[in-house]
Amino acid sequence: MDSNENKNQPAQYKFRSIKVHSSDEWMADATKKYRKVYDRYETTYIRVEFSVFNKLFDEAEWDANVRLKCFFVNGTHRRELCNLQQSRKIGKDENIVYFRDSWGQSTLGTYWLKGTYVWEGYIDEVKAGEATFYIEDVGAPRKGENLFFDIESARLFEGDGKASQLENKKYLKTFSQKETRYVWSDFRFKNKVHSDYYAELFFNFYDKAGLLKGSSSYVTHVAANTPGQVYTLFPGWGGETPGRWGSDTYTMEVIFMDNLIATIPFNVADAAEEGDAPVLTNGVQLTANAGQATTGSAPVTQNSEDLLFESLAELNSLTGLTKIKQEVNEMVKLVKFYQETGKDILNKFSLHTVFTGNPGTGKTTVARILSKIYKGLGVLEKGHLVEVDREGLVAGYVGQTAIKTGEKINEAMGGILFIDEAYSLAQGKGSQYDFGGEAIQIILKRMEDNRGKFGVIVAGYTENMHQFIESNPGLKSRFDMYFEFPDYEPEEMNSIAQALFKNEGVKTEETARKHLEDYFAFLHSERDQHFGNARSVRQVVGESVRNQHLRLASMTKEERTPELMETIIFDDVKEFEIKPTKSKRPSIGFQTGNG
Repeated sequence: MDSNENKNQPAQYKFRSIKVHSSDEWMADATKKYRKVYDRYETTYIRVEFSVFNKLFDEAEWDANVRLKCFFVNGTHRRELCNLQQSRKIGKDENIVYFRDSWGQSTLGTYWLKGTYVWEGYIDEVKAGEATFYIEDVGAPRKGENLFFDIESARLFEGDGKASQLENKKYLKTFSQKETRYVWSDFRFKNKVHSDYYAELFFNFYDKAGLLKGSSSYVTHVAANTPGQVYTLFPGWGGETPGRWGSDTYTMEVIFMDNLIATIPFNVADAAEEGDAPVLTNGVQLTANAGQATTGSAPVTQNSEDLLFESLAELNSLTGLTKIKQEVNEMVKLVKFYQETGKDILNKFSLHTVFTGNPGTGKTTVARILSKIYKGLGVLEKGHLVEVDREGLVAGYVGQTAIKTGEKINEAMGGILFIDEAYSLAQGKGSQYDFGGEAIQIILKRMEDNRGKFGVIVAGYTENMHQFIESNPGLKSRFDMYFEFPDYEPEEMNSIAQALFKNEGVKTEETARKHLEDYFAFLHSERDQHFGNARSVRQVVGESVRNQHLRLASMTKEERTPELMETIIFDDVKEFEIKPTKSKRPSIGFQTGNG
């Protein structure tokens, strides 16, 4: 290597690309269907193609020691899945040098789970480049079925390279050969699912002979909790000056997850003709996935290590709760240590926990995550959460409470029984018609008889829960782990609100954002034991979005620009007044219980 070259500028090569595909099917001219997004249930192995330009082409041979790594990425957490090495001599006749490998399992849907992944390429231990790809999971589809979205419309128009930004578009079914620069599509699809996902669509333009004229691809993020929302893409192909399109019949094909989901035929002739080109949506599947899982297949069991990693990442991504996150992460380290050293976990660690704090502080969310963490650790068999309150455990007649409580405990076996407002079980103590005490005794007995087979989390207001635990010696002896859920700070409330707005597909303009920041600070300063925390934030966001929709509904369709559709303005949030009340329970725009 030349002494003037450093590791960031190697003498032998220049990074070209890292591309990802999932099939080794032979294709003409050795082309591959490179992608960035894959459906879990179509995927066995993910293949990587790492390529560099040979700077010593036609000059000298050189040796390459290559390392290909794949990582699962969750926020700031990265977990290495594989570390593949290969070495070979690079010949003088290789202008572009390719290194290929793969990772996964041969059974569809069993290895790659929903999430973000990265392939990295190294030469002589120097990182040359990386590529991100995504695995999505909204259920196992039938052959050719699209569980993600429905096509809303696909209309074509002409323009220059910035024509997609025009507010008023002239839709065509025939284009002028002398005037056409780019052929654009206004492509709209309606989301069908509640979970978020990345949608990667390919738009290929073919001439009458079936030859590929041009293509474009898009990867767009579909937000969680947006079923029914319409997303718009503007794919196109052409040039800034007319002449690329000859008089002919063309088609634009739309590909999603290797399925042909739409075909739009159009013409290029002497004169343009306005109108909507036909959209054919009964396309056939392009790749034969023999043996692909269908909705009738047996469920795939998630690897315990993956479940633990994902659950901890989910916990650590929550707003606030710093101390709880620390305690849970320390608990996981201890349990793994006990497992590695052969210690009796049940004598060192309790599944039964007390959650204290005001409403809306994340108690149910953390309980759900904890149940999955316990499964990931191998402490619980199923890791599910059964949520109940007094009404779900206590009956009104002698003998029925035992049956009702027993059924809920049986349902929770292998998981967690989460009892919200658990202190209510001890209320009315001494009355011959109150059976909350009976429910407590049954729960305590089953906790002892089925030690280690299920967990119990009791939750409620801090003062009430301490009184509840102190009311019964059995409760005090069995619950030795306490998590205190503090009220959210104003900054945390605002962060939650912005995340909720993002999930709704909208953003707040500056004046609206500042008003909400001030309002959350006001709510926090006026808070009492009835303070709603994240529940109040959700109500504010829901009411703001409703106000935006009412405002948009009063406008004509032409007035509703994309920017207006995705922006919360001050008028949408001004009802949240910063005005102290005598009861110290501030209004959030509508009645939320007794004043």
